[in-house]
Amino acid sequence: MAEHTQLIDAINIRTSVRAYDKDPIDEDTARQLSMTLDAVNMLGGLNMQLILNQPAVFTAANESGHLTNAANLIAVVGPKDDPEARERAGFYGERAVLTATLRGLGTLWVGGSWDRAEAAKHCRITKSEELYLGIVIGHPEHHLTYTSTSYAELVERQRTHRPTKSYEQFTAGMTDEERTAAPDWFRAGVEAAMKAPSGMNRQPITFTYNTADDTAAAHIDPASDNGVPFNDLGIAKLHFQIGAGAGDWAWGDGGLFLHK
Repeated sequence: MAEHTQLIDAINIRTSVRAYDKDPIDEDTARQLSMTLDAVNMLGGLNMQLILNQPAVFTAANESGHLTNAANLIAVVGPKDDPEARERAGFYGERAVLTATLRGLGTLWVGGSWDRAEAAKHCRITKSEELYLGIVIGHPEHHLTYTSTSYAELVERQRTHRPTKSYEQFTAGMTDEERTAAPDWFRAGVEAAMKAPSGMNRQPITFTYNTADDTAAAHIDPASDNGVPFNDLGIAKLHFQIGAGAGDWAWGDGGLFLHK
């Protein structure tokens, strides 16, 4: 598993990739990814699986130009009708995304740009489980050029590749005075969460800091019409935790973060 500083680097360069080269994922990289999935599945009580060389899952998206050469995915599988499991899937699925980023691969969380039924044919799904979402994975288009791009250039690409809400919007439940009083680890956590992917890029998660007990909390914006809020909550919590440096989250909307 990647070291903490490597994960911060991954957050700083990760972007959502829609265009891929046709080159297959090599066996060693696939093995490393599968090992990561085995580890996070154990931690999260999930059944995420690496599915390779199945372009039929993305036929419509590839033909429409919404995606290019998409053929591989991480199938995000977990218990049925369990919002907490969906949150854990976001948290641990994004952990796999960051590992893939460090291996020079591109990724994209998908909920609609794929054939879910076709994907399910290639998964191991028990009667008590369901296929939540998919994560497209593969070599980014022109990946040899990508792998020779400097870290600083990749950071700048991440910073400018999409619009993002402001720090103030991500801490909408706080006053300016409360923001000023919050510790550096809180701001670092929020800034890492600002770089997290979310459904339709709606960024429906906000954070607050409580001075009295030195905790942070993550909230789903009740005004958001995002269809996968618990998945986005898990993803944002992971980014926050990595940015903050050390600590643990309680699951759930409003769950607290204890910094260490």
